[in-house]
Amino acid sequence: MHRYLRTLLYGALAFAVYAGISFTLGGRVNWLLAAATAAGVMLAVFFIAPRRRR
Repeated sequence: MHRYLRTLLYGALAFAVYAGISFTLGGRVNWLLAAATAAGVMLAVFFIAPRRRR
């Protein structure tokens, strides 16, 4: 459960940061690109982060 929650939180954070930066710089937000960025971050966190060994 912790892994899925962390993945969703990173995706939401990436979405918010991208939307904020896009709105600040251009005054408009490309929602499709913001969602694609969040999906990419979630995939990276889900598949790449667990490869670290403790």
